[in-house]
Amino acid sequence: MVHVCFVGYGISSPWNEGKRVISRNIIDALKRETDLDISVVSTVGKNEGRMKGVEYAKSTQLTRYTRGYDILRDAAMIRIINSVDRRKEIEIMHLLNAHFPVFAFYAKRLRKRRRRPIVAHFFGNPHFNHLKRVRVPRAIELYFTTSLETRWFADLGVKNFRAVNPPINTDLFKPLKPTDKLKARRYLNLPEDKFIVLYIGNLGEVRFSASFVEEVKFLRDPNNLLLILANQIDNYWQNSKALCKENVILRREILSEEQKVLVYNAADAFILPFSKETNSYKHVFIIDPPITMLEAMSCGVPVIAPAVFSIPKIIRDGHNGNGYLTSLGDFEKVDAVLHLMSEEVGRGGGINANARKTILNEFSYKKTAARMKQIYEEVLTVND
Repeated sequence: MVHVCFVGYGISSPWNEGKRVISRNIIDALKRETDLDISVVSTVGKNEGRMKGVEYAKSTQLTRYTRGYDILRDAAMIRIINSVDRRKEIEIMHLLNAHFPVFAFYAKRLRKRRRRPIVAHFFGNPHFNHLKRVRVPRAIELYFTTSLETRWFADLGVKNFRAVNPPINTDLFKPLKPTDKLKARRYLNLPEDKFIVLYIGNLGEVRFSASFVEEVKFLRDPNNLLLILANQIDNYWQNSKALCKENVILRREILSEEQKVLVYNAADAFILPFSKETNSYKHVFIIDPPITMLEAMSCGVPVIAPAVFSIPKIIRDGHNGNGYLTSLGDFEKVDAVLHLMSEEVGRGGGINANARKTILNEFSYKKTAARMKQIYEEVLTVND
């Protein structure tokens, strides 16, 4: 039985960050769907919940002052990895959201006794700047990427990578019955008779365009509601009063997974209102593909998203597709799509089912786990 040791920071609840969610889902998928022997070494903060089956090193105060490069924390993690290796003999080390150079150097030392391939995970654009700063350690044999947009690797000079879709827990994120949809709205204290447009994520000037609120006339109708659930709010939106409207609900809270299922099912549409300036930055800190978009689709909620990053390779536009694509910043089309959707609300139909089917067929635990196991076997074969 092949033993894979995952190493990453913050694989713990609350699950309010894309890298954490994807890391947890990958581990869960492999444990559930394969015969691989899995160990996990991570870090945990004082007020964070622990994930079952993970061995934790405690974060220290040093992390606050070193932009996350905590030597004491990394040393504690390495001690745990040594302990795991003595007990189970690690055959592959898989780096998630961790300091690649530190653990790659450590893996080199381990190889003096026995060959151990090391692979690392790339979550799309957010990791690019980090990798470019520290250069790509040569000790890493292969990169996994959850993004379908892979041209960034050319900028890094990385040729050995494999694209693997981020897994979604389709048993948890699934459509509710119409009666349960009303119950979800009551539980969340939301109006039962309005068309609800949902956004979940950080509220930043690039991620959530001010033009969206100004140009989408649909949101001026008192029968419609914009629900925003934000993990973090940047200075622009903290100082703005653009969202201080009767038909806009802004909540800053971290939801449990079960609460997120209710929120998705309470909504009629899910929106990603990225700013036009998104393309003016070569690398924007957005997990690609956006995990909330995939979770909404898994719940059968139609998504309206801009044609950037991996999104056009996932969303098939139109009534017979699985969602709606727009040009970046084209909020006139968003407005037209929302009006169209509001006329069809309650009918169910193809687009809702197609969104769910896309996740079942391409982003399920079973599909991702099988793909990753195959890649691990290839890596081990090459390194024999």
